[in-house]
Amino acid sequence: MNRKRWVALLLFSLAIALLAVGLGRLTAPERAKGRWQETTLFGRGERVLLLELRGAIPGGRALEDFLSQTRQAQEDPRVRAVVLYVDSPGGGVTETEAIHRALRNLAQAKPLVASLGTVAASGGYYAATAAREIFTAPTTITGSIGVISTLPQVQGLLAKLGIEVEVLTEGRLKDMASGLRPLTPEERAIIQGYMREAYELFVKRVAEGRGMPLEEVYRLADGRIYSGEQAVALGLADQEGYLEDAARRAAELAGLEEFRLVRYRKPRGLLGELLGDGLPFGLASETQALWEALSQTYFRLEYRYLGGGLW
Repeated sequence: MNRKRWVALLLFSLAIALLAVGLGRLTAPERAKGRWQETTLFGRGERVLLLELRGAIPGGRALEDFLSQTRQAQEDPRVRAVVLYVDSPGGGVTETEAIHRALRNLAQAKPLVASLGTVAASGGYYAATAAREIFTAPTTITGSIGVISTLPQVQGLLAKLGIEVEVLTEGRLKDMASGLRPLTPEERAIIQGYMREAYELFVKRVAEGRGMPLEEVYRLADGRIYSGEQAVALGLADQEGYLEDAARRAAELAGLEEFRLVRYRKPRGLLGELLGDGLPFGLASETQALWEALSQTYFRLEYRYLGGGLW
């Protein structure tokens, strides 16, 4: 290979390296103090942060993201207060308790006010009780204090398809709640005891958050839903209002005369800003939601209002 070809090859390699570095800078997130960056929704002055709990109580990476936002809000001295917007029918008991615990820690550090949306029931309401005050629209569906579990029985379908399943176990109750056979009375009692523990924890969280006697919460906690107007009258919420009302109250509790409402977003480079978060028309998020729904076929307890949909 002659000298000109060597020079051309060297220049080509250098161009590829520079292109790779440039693309890396375009796609890499901007450096920031925290994982999340802020975007202003409205207002001016010191920060009031909006945390949003929309849809079913999240699990997996979405849960980690919410907890990460909550931690950053708690640790960032520039965030003076937080408003939690809840529009959720609830979800898994473990995930709901994890969110409540993080929000309770946040509320101990700085003012946290909840705003209930269209549906803030069961686990959605559970999370809101961590706030110092709760605002609700008069037509909000809330309450639904209770525990539920669905256990599909598939043995009849398998028999019709001519499929036999043999289950081998060590431990008399190892295949309990598998869905391949009906529950025995003993198994049903065991599961009901587990559900009772989760129910009592829910009642305890409501009593703590709302400053109500346990006996009063038990009276309200028969699983029924309440309107926002009823919730205020019963002490399950503080007053009627919407998101901006809750934000102003959070700012007031923080001693702010004016405030800027901000929301967290993931830091993105220039290419990320141009392309957005994923596939167009929400295909990525819809696919993820469908996958999560299909994957949650195992037995589990939930703080969920089924009027909000199975998923």
